[in-house]
Amino acid sequence: MTRTGLSPAKQALLAQRLRAGAAAKVTVPPRPAGTHPPLSHAQERLWFLEQYAPGTTAYTVAFAVRLDGGEIDGAALERALTEVARRHETMRTRFVTTEDGTPEIVLDDEPVVELRLSDDPATVQENVQEELNRPFDLVTGPLLRLLLVRLAAREHVLLLTMHHAVTDGWSCDIVMEELLALHEAYRTGTDPDLAAPPVQYGDYALWERGRTHEDDIRYWRERLAGLPPIELPTDLPRPPEQGSAGAAHGVVVDRELADALTALGGANGATLYMTLLAAYQVLLARYSGQDDFAVGSPVSGRDLPELERVVGLFINSLPMRADLSGDPTFTELLGRVRETALDAYAHQELPFDRLVGELGVERDVSRSPVFQVMFALQNYRSAPLRTQGLTMSAYPFEVTASRFDLALYLMDQGDGLRGNITYRTELFRPATIARLAECFENLLRSIVADPHARVSDLELLPAAERDRVLGFAGAAPEAVAPAADAFGGATTLHESFAAQAARTPSATAVACGGDALTYAELDAAADRLARRLRGLGVRRDDRVAICLEQSTGLAVAVLGVLKAGAAYLPLDPEHPRARLEFVLADAAASIVVTSPDLRDRLPDGVTAVHLDEEAPEPADHWEPTAPGDLAYVIYTSGTTGRPKGVAVQHHEAMVYLAGVRERLGVEPGSSFALLQSLAFDFGVTVFYLCLMTGGTLHLVPSRTAGPELTEIFRRTAIDYLKITPSHLAALLADAGPDDLLPRKLLLLGGEAAPRGWAAELAAMGRCRVVNHYGPTEATVGVSTYDVARLPAPDGPAEASVSLPIGSPLPGARAYVLDERLRPVPAGVPGEIYLGGDRLARGYLNRPGLTADRFLPDPYGPPGSRMYRTGDLGRWSGSGDLEFLGRRDLQVKIRGYRVELGEVESVLADHPDVAQAVVEPRGEQLVAYLVPAVPAAPAAGNAENEVDGARPDTAAVRAWLADRLPAYMIPSRYAWLDELPLKSHGKVDRSRLPEPEADVAAAEYLPPAPGAEEDVARVWAEVLDVERVGALDDFFALGGHSLLAMRVIARLRKAHPDRQITVLDVFKHRTVRELARLLTAEGDVPRSLLHRLTPARAATTTLVCVPYGGGSAVVYQPLADALPDDWALYSVAVPGHELGEEARPFDEVVLDCVAEICEIMDRNGGSLVLYGHCGLGVMLSAEMARRLEADGRTVDALYLGGVFPFARPGRGLNWLGAFFDRLTSDQQRVNALTAAGLDVDDLGREQVKLIVHNRREGTRAAERYFTRIFEAGGGPALRAPVISVVGERDPAAEFYQERYKEWHCLSDETACVVLDEAGHFFLRYRNEELAEIVTGTHAALASGRTEGMERDEGRTWWLQGVSRRSGTPVVEGEMVEGEVIEGGAQGDPGDTDGPGDPGDPGDPDGAVDTRVRVGPPPSMRRFLLIAAGQLVSITGSALTEFAIPLWIYLTTGSLARFALFSVLGLLPGMLVAPLAGAVVDRFDRRKVMIAGDAAAGGTQLALGLLLWTGNLQTWHIYPLLVCLSVALTFQRLAYGSAIPQLVPKRFLGHANGVVQMATGTAQLIVPLIAVGLMAAIGLEGILVIDVASYVVATLTVVLIRFPATMAWKRRESVLSEMMGGIRHSWGNRGFRAMLFYFAVLNIFLSPLFMMISPLVLSFGSLAEVGRVSFAGGLGAFLGGLAMAAWGGPRRRRLLGVLLSTLALSVFCLLTGLRPDLFLIGVGAFGMSLCLTLLNGVYATIIQVKVPQRFHGRVIALNTLVAWSTLPIGFGLVAPYGAQVFEPLLAPDGPLAGTAGVVLGTGAGRGIGFMYACFGVAIAVIALVALRIRVLRRFDTDVPDALPDDVVGYQALTERIAAARTDAQVGTDARAAREPEKEHV
Repeated sequence: MTRTGLSPAKQALLAQRLRAGAAAKVTVPPRPAGTHPPLSHAQERLWFLEQYAPGTTAYTVAFAVRLDGGEIDGAALERALTEVARRHETMRTRFVTTEDGTPEIVLDDEPVVELRLSDDPATVQENVQEELNRPFDLVTGPLLRLLLVRLAAREHVLLLTMHHAVTDGWSCDIVMEELLALHEAYRTGTDPDLAAPPVQYGDYALWERGRTHEDDIRYWRERLAGLPPIELPTDLPRPPEQGSAGAAHGVVVDRELADALTALGGANGATLYMTLLAAYQVLLARYSGQDDFAVGSPVSGRDLPELERVVGLFINSLPMRADLSGDPTFTELLGRVRETALDAYAHQELPFDRLVGELGVERDVSRSPVFQVMFALQNYRSAPLRTQGLTMSAYPFEVTASRFDLALYLMDQGDGLRGNITYRTELFRPATIARLAECFENLLRSIVADPHARVSDLELLPAAERDRVLGFAGAAPEAVAPAADAFGGATTLHESFAAQAARTPSATAVACGGDALTYAELDAAADRLARRLRGLGVRRDDRVAICLEQSTGLAVAVLGVLKAGAAYLPLDPEHPRARLEFVLADAAASIVVTSPDLRDRLPDGVTAVHLDEEAPEPADHWEPTAPGDLAYVIYTSGTTGRPKGVAVQHHEAMVYLAGVRERLGVEPGSSFALLQSLAFDFGVTVFYLCLMTGGTLHLVPSRTAGPELTEIFRRTAIDYLKITPSHLAALLADAGPDDLLPRKLLLLGGEAAPRGWAAELAAMGRCRVVNHYGPTEATVGVSTYDVARLPAPDGPAEASVSLPIGSPLPGARAYVLDERLRPVPAGVPGEIYLGGDRLARGYLNRPGLTADRFLPDPYGPPGSRMYRTGDLGRWSGSGDLEFLGRRDLQVKIRGYRVELGEVESVLADHPDVAQAVVEPRGEQLVAYLVPAVPAAPAAGNAENEVDGARPDTAAVRAWLADRLPAYMIPSRYAWLDELPLKSHGKVDRSRLPEPEADVAAAEYLPPAPGAEEDVARVWAEVLDVERVGALDDFFALGGHSLLAMRVIARLRKAHPDRQITVLDVFKHRTVRELARLLTAEGDVPRSLLHRLTPARAATTTLVCVPYGGGSAVVYQPLADALPDDWALYSVAVPGHELGEEARPFDEVVLDCVAEICEIMDRNGGSLVLYGHCGLGVMLSAEMARRLEADGRTVDALYLGGVFPFARPGRGLNWLGAFFDRLTSDQQRVNALTAAGLDVDDLGREQVKLIVHNRREGTRAAERYFTRIFEAGGGPALRAPVISVVGERDPAAEFYQERYKEWHCLSDETACVVLDEAGHFFLRYRNEELAEIVTGTHAALASGRTEGMERDEGRTWWLQGVSRRSGTPVVEGEMVEGEVIEGGAQGDPGDTDGPGDPGDPGDPDGAVDTRVRVGPPPSMRRFLLIAAGQLVSITGSALTEFAIPLWIYLTTGSLARFALFSVLGLLPGMLVAPLAGAVVDRFDRRKVMIAGDAAAGGTQLALGLLLWTGNLQTWHIYPLLVCLSVALTFQRLAYGSAIPQLVPKRFLGHANGVVQMATGTAQLIVPLIAVGLMAAIGLEGILVIDVASYVVATLTVVLIRFPATMAWKRRESVLSEMMGGIRHSWGNRGFRAMLFYFAVLNIFLSPLFMMISPLVLSFGSLAEVGRVSFAGGLGAFLGGLAMAAWGGPRRRRLLGVLLSTLALSVFCLLTGLRPDLFLIGVGAFGMSLCLTLLNGVYATIIQVKVPQRFHGRVIALNTLVAWSTLPIGFGLVAPYGAQVFEPLLAPDGPLAGTAGVVLGTGAGRGIGFMYACFGVAIAVIALVALRIRVLRRFDTDVPDALPDDVVGYQALTERIAAARTDAQVGTDARAAREPEKEHV
């Protein structure tokens, strides 16, 4: 239990969090009389655990104290104990099980207590331990016991024990205090003065049961979502069910260190508890290698005052989730822990046991749920116990139980912190926990020394432990005797052989079949071959290949190549020819020693040398071989799918052979057998040890069967044999060990050997058995372990521990290091690194790979190296290395880490299993088993088809259930006659067959009569389901632990003779399995992947993920276009069909990955992924990451139609979320229609579902890519990411640059562009897409991309390739150290600058080869520029609002007022095409500087004229022309530069920021302007305006622009307008609509300009501002309304006309009266309606115009609007007002008619003009409704063709025209040819 010890301020904060929202005081009321108390949630779980494991003492709570200084009366003590039980009903509680299997409380009226007295001090320890080992019986009670041992008259030991179901630590204090108080009162006859408890525990339990805890449940569900279990490295395998046997190790933290930790916490706003918890999390993270897990932490659960003196089980456990992601500093981690703890305290009232049920955690009986480790700082005792004058001290006792894997308990005892670490003894050994405690103390000191260090840098190992594990690594190189000393001074391999040949020339050196060579013959033959090779030009370090079967000639070839000074390259003739060709080419080996019958296995370009050829004497000098020359090159499998050559020098090979000869004690003249090809370095040991010690080498074909091999061994009397365990086990199936084992030494290597199996071989006593470990890169082998050293197993768990691989050989060093290359403590897993004078030179011709795997050795001499193996291992306490498997063989099953080797080891111990291999298949394990007794061929290998010689699979599964946790038990089993082996004897996992599918639980299988029917009936009753099948899973049907108890109760009634337990239900989850227990003894998820290609053999599998809302069948056209040897599987995303329920993203990914793995395991071949748009791209990318993390190879990841888009940061997230929520479904439907998705044939619900899924998919994709960019991407994919985009797709804009953003996923990215394609090209361009996905990645891999460049005859091209060699800069998009290939030919021209090379608008796709260097784009850079521009825009808006008002107020002329508007607009309009061309061709930054400077200078000139009193009205107009031109250039440049400034993944958000800021500025400017005019006049406003331009200009001057692509038009403004005319003029409907808008705009344009004069006719400047604000507000709300509405679904032009009519009403209202409110409403309504009108018109363009022509039509509409604005501004408005004003003068012609309604006087003519214009606009709309072509526009004008269809039509026409032109040219040249003949 933990009290925080917070400062008053922190207590107030915590109290606020804890009591947030609590309106009324919470109390626990006494329960009504006669109400039986229920079990609390915690009691219910403890009762269940007692049923689960009866008789455990794990939940015994003990309180042992020594009492000195007083007498204790036994009778008074017993009476006191009885009274305590009477006072507290929990002390009188028993727990019984009802007939229905549910628990119930029994409260005894009279207390039953147990007091034991002892007067024998000598037996105090025995008595205490005996009491602790006695279990409680929950049914019979009592659950309270007391032991008193009298040591002397005034010295006693008192032991109070209670079951945890009725007490907790706090309660122990209460019981002890009351016990001593009552004892003293009864002993002395005084009043104990004890108040009655205000409530009883039953009251609390009833009250607790009535609480919902909804907020707490919601919090914990979110907080613990996806929480993995902690996987601490254990000394022993985790048993299948959690036991309670435990022990404790003492921990002491001295006062000085404790005070330093307290001060550290205080400095960071944290308590000592939080500081210790953070340190404990660091310790656990470093031990487990995890940064995400939970630590349990107890809290008292007594926040209510009435509970403080109640005895009962109130303690609650809080899962404190650790978050060490990102490698924080310790102080940063402490901040996270503090927040986690405070939040947890605020939600501490939810009982943990209820939390477990609410979370629905994976049931695993091998460990505790949610958290497996505990931490408690036990400071619940706020004051010393009242002991009635007795001196109390703790009495130590031995801990024998542990509820958790590991628990740290500490208590402040004045002189420091004291406590212990309790642990499960079935997992850990005492020495391991002692080391862990030392590491914890060292870690605490490291934290105090440097709290700002990153947690990965904190020192864990104490110096002594560090020295000890480094001592295990092996002797220093200088301490090892030179290798030459072991072989008579020879320094090379062939020299050593030659020296041996000289010593024993007549001894047989090598034999194979009936052939044999003596040492002299072998030496002479090798010399002849060496001369032949030298004659062919072979020199030192050259590679000469050897391709021969096992024969004596093989030995001749090896030694001959070495004697020629070259390195031999062994080839296995059984390898595929393609592999042999690759190896020869990669090694540059042009000469091959081979035999004539193998010549056809080799490529034509090599020189074949046969052993029987003559060997002329070479003419040149024979240069001797040096120890540093290459001896051999052996190719091993590579992670890329291509083998890699390991180059080993003579010196390293000699060091190895000297060390292994010494370690193994090889006797000269022995007989050796070599069964492996020399293409596997396995054979190096036997080959050279034999020939260097005068032995006879017997070469045996690798495929020799057991009986034949037995005969060979019997004939040749083999002394030494090296073999893989798999190979030997396969041979032993056909022959006995006496016939196969050698006489002296069996050397096991190449793979892990089962411990028990190896021990059995050694126990036979025939030969010595040694385990040998080491990779090729460390020259054959590094360490050995003599199996005879194995200790006797301490139980079955010990027996299944892996066989050690021993200690390093002389000359070798081995380390076990963490990710920071630091030694780990003994017993802790790490990666094995190998060093010493033994490492290979490196990988042949692979310097990058060599540098990656061969690292500087930080613990060796200067210049030494070490090799990173990728193997997991750990040191034993005795210094032996234990191999724990490959990193890539460690898999996750249901979130748990599983080492396949551990499962294989346990399976191999089964008496009926000879060999076992376990492979993951998705989320399941599959066991491949070879029976111990060979079986006759069976009809199949499914578990239901096992013949008599094979054990029953169910029996094997049950056998495993007793030895392994449930998640480690394979789900499927395949029985094989033998395991498939590679040529060198290792298991070939790729050839393991796919097991036949088990019967799915979803396929109902009726239960068999008898026990199965009984079980099914009980399950159906308990689970309340209609029927239960024989193979249904209890927990899959909704069962849980309490329902399992009811099942047990009912089954025991039906079968009283079979006492099955809860554990049986957990271990045997199906009806059939449980029924087997009674007699003697899961719902498979729907497939997500659907094959769209016919069932046929395929070499490549393509998995495609649709876009959000898309069905799996969208890929059917692509499937039809694929080659016959390709298979396409499409993902049916859950929730994309009506009635389907969506599933969590991670769950979908995991299931897809599992299914892909099953498909690939079944079909083989290569794998390619394709995803389209946001959801498809996100899913396919994550699938690729998970597949590669699981060790699978993905050839390529194609991502279509989108680039990564992300949120720029928390500060702007709200903006994007706001607009996303605001956007209507209809608006998204319009966008989908415009992009080419046909929604007309879909129902409303289907469309709604598609839109919902696209919306959710886009949000999820944005979150996904945001996480990737924020986290730095994680490990890069090995697969290239190839972006596939439509050249006309707006979502793929800037594709020339943006494809490199995929470096967030992979080091290699490329971009393929489909000419003229839009977004949904996969629906229309399937033939080309098939070409792309089948050929592009292969072309990239081979480097042969010729013919993929862009030309007129191609419909798609390879835009570029980018290969990253450095680390990406997450903030920006420019990547340091990037190796770029600019196009299909690899030209270096991929870097775009401000001039926009390779722009999307460039029809030729030209790429500027100039390399520009600039800063990276960033949101910060963009926001600074945007802020500067916003300042200038605001300043300009102020001036633009104020000057015309100043003109009007000064001159009173409406004409001059209107002229300002005309000149402010017209020059900019006219110069816009030129400005656009300039901006597109020049540096945007310079254009912006020039524009800002020119605009600012213009305003400065205007200001100088005004400030000096020289301003004339006419001065304003030429300056206004200059300003209009300057601003046009500046604003076009700014808009174009936004994509250049901001990382393009944030472009949508950046544009939103600009629009929001600009719109807001325009909205509030009128209010600000009128206020400023009143306060500082036009003079002051001009000062502000000039200053704003200074700010804007300086901002642009001081901030450099990135050298990235800016926005550029695809075509000029004039071209767009002309294109719009061409597109619209040919369509009657569009032509009529253009005329409509042309006429309408004449009347619309004056409306908003004349508002100010209208208001000023009777009002003030301030009122002008308010009305202008109302107009701006109308426009703003109209935009929001349009976004939320989306416009009409069908009758869109009708919506335009109705909006026009509504606008006319507000126009009429504006002129109705000289009333500010009416005018404000009119301005608001006109702006609102005009915004809606324009919005609906935009949807018409979206739907009726192909997407690629939108810009053209909008440009044409802009042209129409602009052409009418001068008429409206310059003529209609001013001169119309002059006409109308006299009409409504007080004595005007209309004063008595219209004047009666509108009023007369100043400004009323303008009001009359508004009324007339309103009528005119209404007439225009009504007439339009009567014109047939406009009335029927929505039905007669068809929706646009999908953009991809339009594009494809344009493409085919262009290609046809190009071919026609080419043919015309050809014909013309042919016609000219005869003329040439006569010249």
